[in-house]
Amino acid sequence: MIESAPFPVRPDSVRPADLLGPYDGVVIDADSDRPIAGATVAATWAFERGIGLRAPAGAHEFVTETGADGRYVVPKLDELPGGASARVRRFTLIVYHRGHVAWRSDRLFPGREARRDFSQRGSRVRMEKWQAGLRHAEHIAFLGGGPRVRNVSTWELQAAALELEGQPVPAALPAREGEPAPAVATTAVPLDVSKLLSDEEIRGVTGYVGKFEDGRLTDLPTTEFYDSRHFKAVGKTENYDVGLRVWRLGTAAAEVQYRKLMSTLPEAKTTDEVGDASFRARSGGIAALIYLVRDRGVVVSMTCGGAQCTEPGQLVKLAKLVESKLPELPPEPARAEPALPPAEEEKP
Repeated sequence: MIESAPFPVRPDSVRPADLLGPYDGVVIDADSDRPIAGATVAATWAFERGIGLRAPAGAHEFVTETGADGRYVVPKLDELPGGASARVRRFTLIVYHRGHVAWRSDRLFPGREARRDFSQRGSRVRMEKWQAGLRHAEHIAFLGGGPRVRNVSTWELQAAALELEGQPVPAALPAREGEPAPAVATTAVPLDVSKLLSDEEIRGVTGYVGKFEDGRLTDLPTTEFYDSRHFKAVGKTENYDVGLRVWRLGTAAAEVQYRKLMSTLPEAKTTDEVGDASFRARSGGIAALIYLVRDRGVVVSMTCGGAQCTEPGQLVKLAKLVESKLPELPPEPARAEPALPPAEEEKP
């Protein structure tokens, strides 16, 4: 069973859309009308089951990115829910691109009014640039989405935590063309964790004698809040690889990131082996140890393939080695003080 779609099949049509899809459209900048390439597009179908008393029955998500022309294509849903009373309840499209306000097919930000301009085919997704005065904490709550959306928006956690603590937020987002940067702007220095772990140190723990290709993991971009290292064993499968991810977010945001990882990573189990809090997770032959260092506002994720770390204690040794070197991270860039408003605008 499939619910009737609350939006039309095309912008110029009154015929209801097919909730199953397929969907397509173009993502453009609302100011310049130019296409936005590389925007994350997440499509979600939500399922229900039951007659009379209905209950959620899971969801299916498809994630893609816009091409150079700003266009996206979402294929038709082919994984229908099982059961006689199961139904496809609703469809939601989320579009995220750093520097713009997130776009949802059902609601507007920040007021959350119902959106009326979405269509199944040929939809024009007009994204507004981020404006001073908007709040990252409200933006993250509005955004929603699955793991991929949460990953690309991770950088906003620190800004949200600073807002909640009443502190000035660095201008991490670009200003409008031709406008000066906000008064709280500061030079964003990318985080560099290359000194926290080396090939030789991995070999000293695991006994591996092969070579590594050192690089960065590609699931998240390096920012002033995040960096990674990928020690790829030459000529071997990923079960010989070692991965390091570090988030330096500040005290409040680090707590949020740690809890988020614990809730989303598979087979998460609290162990308290490293740092102030830690847990283990596993995906196939890859084991992970994630820990939180509160006084530094840092979350670290160590991953190691089962062919490299043949004993659980080896992963702990690698994690503790990285923890011992956290003081070597370059200091966070100083935040500029917020500018005072003109005297005539000051209020008692």
